Amino acid sequence: MSFATRAFLLAGAVALSVPVGNDPATAQENEQIRARMEFERMRLYSGPGVNLAVLKQNALRDVLALGFGAAQAMSLRDTRWRPLGPSRIDAEDFSPSGRFAGRVSTVAIHPTDPNILFAGGAQGGVWRSDDAGLNWTPLTDNECSLAMGSIAIDPVDPQIVYAGTGEQHFSGDSYYGCGVLRSLDGGATWEQLGGDVFVRRSSFVGRGGMGSGGARIARVVVDRATAGSPTTTSVLVASSFGLYRSVSSGLSWELALEGYATDVVANPQDPSILYAALAGAGIYRSSDGGVSWSYSSESIPREGAQRTILAIAPSNPDVVYTGVVLRGEDRRSADMAIYRTGDGGTYWEAIPAEGASCFGQCWYDFTMAVHPDNADHVYLGTVLMYESTDGGMTFTEVHPGNLYVDQHHLAFDTLSDPYRLYVGNDGGVFRTIDGGQNWLGLNSNLGLAQFYRGISMHPSDPVITLGGTQDQGTLRPSGGTLAWDKIMGGDGGYTAFDAEDPDVWYGETQWIRGAGYAGPRKNGNRMADGIDITENALFIAPLVIDPVDSRRLYFGTQTLYRTDNSARRWTPVYSTPDDSVITAIAPSPASANTVYAAIKSGRVVVTHDGGETWLEAGAAQGLPDRWIGGLAAHPSDPGQAYAAAGGFLSGHVFQTTDGGRSWQDRTGNLPDHPVNSIIYDPADPNGVYLGTDFGVFHSPTGGGNWTRLQDGLPVSAVYDVAAQPGTGRLVAATHGRGMFELPIDVPLSTRVRPVSIIDTTIVSGRRRIMGTVIVAPHGREDYNATWSTSSDSAWVVVPGSAGQGRGRFEYQLATEALPSGDYTADIEIAVAGVPEPVSIPLHLHIPPASNLALVPGGPARSMLVGSTESFEDSVRVVFTGPRVGTKWTAEFGGGPWAELGNASGAGDGAVTWTVDPSGLEVGSYVDTVVVEAEYASGSPAIVLDSFLVKPPLGVAGPRSTVGYGVAGWTLTPRDSLDAGLFGFEAELARWTAAADGVEWLAIERRAGAYGEAVVWTRSSAALGAGVREDTIIVRVQGSPELSGVIVDRFEVVESMTVEDAALQVLGLDRLEAGQTRFLDWFGNGDGAFNAGDVLRWLDHCTVGPAGSGCPAGAGRAGMGDGGDTGTAGGRPAAGGRAAAAGDRVGRKP
Repeated sequence: MSFATRAFLLAGAVALSVPVGNDPATAQENEQIRARMEFERMRLYSGPGVNLAVLKQNALRDVLALGFGAAQAMSLRDTRWRPLGPSRIDAEDFSPSGRFAGRVSTVAIHPTDPNILFAGGAQGGVWRSDDAGLNWTPLTDNECSLAMGSIAIDPVDPQIVYAGTGEQHFSGDSYYGCGVLRSLDGGATWEQLGGDVFVRRSSFVGRGGMGSGGARIARVVVDRATAGSPTTTSVLVASSFGLYRSVSSGLSWELALEGYATDVVANPQDPSILYAALAGAGIYRSSDGGVSWSYSSESIPREGAQRTILAIAPSNPDVVYTGVVLRGEDRRSADMAIYRTGDGGTYWEAIPAEGASCFGQCWYDFTMAVHPDNADHVYLGTVLMYESTDGGMTFTEVHPGNLYVDQHHLAFDTLSDPYRLYVGNDGGVFRTIDGGQNWLGLNSNLGLAQFYRGISMHPSDPVITLGGTQDQGTLRPSGGTLAWDKIMGGDGGYTAFDAEDPDVWYGETQWIRGAGYAGPRKNGNRMADGIDITENALFIAPLVIDPVDSRRLYFGTQTLYRTDNSARRWTPVYSTPDDSVITAIAPSPASANTVYAAIKSGRVVVTHDGGETWLEAGAAQGLPDRWIGGLAAHPSDPGQAYAAAGGFLSGHVFQTTDGGRSWQDRTGNLPDHPVNSIIYDPADPNGVYLGTDFGVFHSPTGGGNWTRLQDGLPVSAVYDVAAQPGTGRLVAATHGRGMFELPIDVPLSTRVRPVSIIDTTIVSGRRRIMGTVIVAPHGREDYNATWSTSSDSAWVVVPGSAGQGRGRFEYQLATEALPSGDYTADIEIAVAGVPEPVSIPLHLHIPPASNLALVPGGPARSMLVGSTESFEDSVRVVFTGPRVGTKWTAEFGGGPWAELGNASGAGDGAVTWTVDPSGLEVGSYVDTVVVEAEYASGSPAIVLDSFLVKPPLGVAGPRSTVGYGVAGWTLTPRDSLDAGLFGFEAELARWTAAADGVEWLAIERRAGAYGEAVVWTRSSAALGAGVREDTIIVRVQGSPELSGVIVDRFEVVESMTVEDAALQVLGLDRLEAGQTRFLDWFGNGDGAFNAGDVLRWLDHCTVGPAGSGCPAGAGRAGMGDGGDTGTAGGRPAAGGRAAAAGDRVGRKP
């Protein structure tokens, strides 16, 4: 399997495969990481030079001092949070092993019992396993920081464990720390050390003015020589604040090396020898346990050097490897260089490391470890895992499909087997016992999922929750267990369920501008029609479903998009004035026309008219100049809403009660720290829940006074808090410790959309008007709630059948018989379990009607094919009745050949349009012009616009005609055929006709106009039986080259008796085939010889004279009296004349 294929399976089905080499996908992978960093930077921004760690420490102190009043939260049935998981992430569709957790920064192995392991999560704290990774227990859920950088176990007293907080992975969601946590009882309890050093220190001011926060610790090293004491052990810490040393087991610290320390290692045979790496400064060596240091990497260039890692060979401590991150030319990517020393750091040799790559992001994922028994046997972890057996000269990939990507820390288990190796990566903890050929995931109950905002809960199934995570895609629980399934890859984002059809769910992947995978998804399928993917957006762009109309959703980039058809098509409804990105969206449950949206840098816009107009508020209206990541709209008042702000220093909770015109700070006693999410208490609109960087808070009075809901909830950043009243759930989604749940009880109520039907104006006598009402029961088991509809007016027609759960019904206004005037009515919806039905007031106005009529401008136009000359057409708009000044608008049906000119007016007027025939083929073209008028009967009125594209003028041909006669027949029947003029302006042309001059054909009409026929006669008086042909040539007058041919065929048959004709009908073979064809032609002309034809011949021969085609006496003999014959060309006339000889034009006499 190729690496790209395997990485695709590991990272998810959203094309987030780790790229190979320096192809364009590499830049995209780095773009994803940097976009994630910017997302977190904005969330925490507090102003230039702000020390986030100090503020966080102050906030945590204040948080822990807050109490909790359970009775104040009306919706709560219990106050202890229950973990929902994921205890592991099952991803069989994405990877062969299919069991992952979240990002693990560090792994430590007990020095005397290899079954005891410690793992540090990105924001999941310290975990312990006593069975070699089969099961895990969290240890630091309530400590000052859950962001882990390094764990070290005292080699003499393994009950002493040091955990360096703050990740040094240089990604946006790599949290700063609070110093060093120490446990003296194997992890049961912890204390914070070094707060005065690693927290209360002036912070580096980064890009955009964001303080870096507390120190980020890359490595903790415990001195073997002094280990075993809680007061006198030497400990070294490589941190972003520098290399620090403690000789008091962490009780006090002193700076050993200034700079950004990225690693430190100790000689396992002589712990007084240490090596430390400083970003951009090189490698330093100490031979006195860290008291003094000397520069040791003269042979390693400093130019472009950044993060540096170290790995020492236990079997030969003079061999040390270092990996140096080299900044790329575009500063958006990085490469690596590997060096080795064999003399304890005096000289470093660059080694080629052929076959290994960090894919441009080794500033994020970079680790090395040397085999315990072989100094030339090296393992290197970047995006993938590599192995070298020749001292780093060449590397081979040892990354089977079940090992996750992005390696962060390697640790050998020297007690069990020199080939037993552990790694912490973005998927959790993995172990190999065969040198990397096979890996086992140890993530069965390691709950480290980092959820983003936008979680959602199934409307009726209390087990199912959806959430998007950092790097682990979109997850949902598996069969009611704490294990969750990955249902979509990449970085997951916002999610939603369709309450009317819960089998439909929505999600998204991370937004990278221009990426083909970005944007909303429906049941996993991308649904971004109408969304401009070249726009800027948050890394996790807000995707929000309307709380009442589940077919309506909103999506925010630098444009706010809306769909009303379940994501089939998106329409822009608002564009930010300065191309800022939208950070939060809150549609109002109380009004379909009200939507609040937050914009980067502390602004909120709101519309109360469905997007026609927008009101913007910012600092001048009371909002902070910081990230607003959460919005909540009041359940019954569209003029009320809350905004939640991130960062530090100023307010975090703001409320508007005047529709967004002004905002009031409702932060009150809430500790100063980032607020990520806010919702109304579903049981009490006066209550509010917050999701913050320190948990979940509640206020029963809408702010001011807050209590923390902490029982059972880790002190982890809660990125989202959401409620599902129907199933009784309040869920908190953490960014590092999964999800947790509280049970709630919300009384059943009824939400409807629309809440009123007013200003409905129709015309008396107009057809029925239809509309839709959405019914959304809200509260306890709302999915089971049944409802029915009724109305107090006969002209309001509603369905009689009941519905269940979220649904919709159509109503009709049967106003055909109502005279003009004003009418009121109510539509009532009664929900079982709700004491009072909900009434939707309806107001109807029927004005005196005018009548709309359209008067076409004239007959259809014609034009020559190939013409490019446009022409104008029109239709008159005419009103009769009392409202002759009625406004009207016109639309064209959509034919690409026409463009509307005048398309609106008031009163009588005209709709005009221009037709462009360019490129049209021969044919008839028809489209519609639709005119609609306010309060007018006959509206909409439709008229057809048509025109013809014709070929050049010509004469049809060749064409053929046929006639029949009887040998010796003296009568001359007449025949005719249209002259055959066609094409452009044929109706203006004239024609002439001429024959070859044979004696039996004579042309009677030799000239004529368009639409007239050529007329000729045939005579068989001098002809015997047989078939003859002649041609008639039709020419256009003035254009003799335009001509057509008529080929006339004259079939003459022998005379026959009536008796023979009658016997032929009876089945006796008495006539020739030509004679039966003649008799049918002469008779009823139905295409078959039958009795009708015989009767016609009998009638003819009974009265016809000689020369009529009947043998002398044959007719009367056939009748029994031997009289004269009858006529030839038609019915007989007085005196024996052939009266029909020229009276009937056609083929049959």
